[in-house]
Amino acid sequence: MIKLLKFTVLVPVLTLFSCDPEGKKDCQWTLDPEPKLIGTTTEPGMIPVCARNRQTNKEDCRFQAPLDFAKAAFQKKFRYVDLESDNSKLPRIVKDIKFCNSK
Repeated sequence: MIKLLKFTVLVPVLTLFSCDPEGKKDCQWTLDPEPKLIGTTTEPGMIPVCARNRQTNKEDCRFQAPLDFAKAAFQKKFRYVDLESDNSKLPRIVKDIKFCNSK
């Protein structure tokens, strides 16, 4: 009986921790320029950008990227977990993004 009780408690707890409520592993994120944050970049040639998931209404606006990179990434979908950035300072500099296939 105790084993059954442990099992019925453990399975829902593990399921809860294994889910992705913010959708960071879903291919629903886009990199968008953020005009409200103009003037907050730390390096010349960079523009403020936000990683946005319009399905879950989540966003992370702690990023900056070169203008050419931001233009090339505009409206391309990616997984948040595939966004590589320099985390040593804020705003973070976007280094690379592995975009999802356009199929």
